[in-house]
Amino acid sequence: MGLREEKKAEQRRAILNTAAALFRKRGYEQTRIRDIVERLRISEVTFFNYFPTKDALIMAFALEMLEFSIAGAKRELERDERSVPDRIRSVIRRWASSWDSDPGFHALVARQSRLMTDVQGVLRARSFQLYEQYERLFAEGQKRGEIRKDQKPLHLAEMMEGMLILIAGNWVSGWWENRSDSLEKRFMNAMDVFLEGCAAPKSARSRAPRPGRKGVGARVSSK
Repeated sequence: MGLREEKKAEQRRAILNTAAALFRKRGYEQTRIRDIVERLRISEVTFFNYFPTKDALIMAFALEMLEFSIAGAKRELERDERSVPDRIRSVIRRWASSWDSDPGFHALVARQSRLMTDVQGVLRARSFQLYEQYERLFAEGQKRGEIRKDQKPLHLAEMMEGMLILIAGNWVSGWWENRSDSLEKRFMNAMDVFLEGCAAPKSARSRAPRPGRKGVGARVSSK
């Protein structure tokens, strides 16, 4: 990356950081583009060179949230010394811990971007990439005899994501007004039940091949 590209990346990051700080303090509706540019001491023209609308900021934050989950799933795909259920738990716990660390902001982004209800455009494309990573993990689990084989890996990924989206949606909206437990606790309770239902019969697990040294990416198809 050249100096010019670095400066552009720094300016973009500064805009996002400033917007996030103002969204946390004032809320999304109460924050104006003018507030962002005044704090940064840049012109509105400069702002619009990076983001055409205020909504584009929200979409950028939502995209970062999806990229965070995708990167975590990719890392777990290479850790074949651990069982697939444990690796899936790690991916989901990392997601939940991130949201728990800044609940108000993540809830705001999820609501404004419709990340839990009507994801579109580039967010939809990234969501498919996340499904693909989950699918590959479940496929590896089936190959190793850790996950039941009577369901397609993609269907298992869809079931899991649907369950988690509902739980996250309830957490974001405050659906259960009398519940104060963390998103991580809610997710992990659900994952324990779900993965127990996904477990292969013990006889299949005893016949499963031991993992090799090569990364799972070279051994498992995403189809």
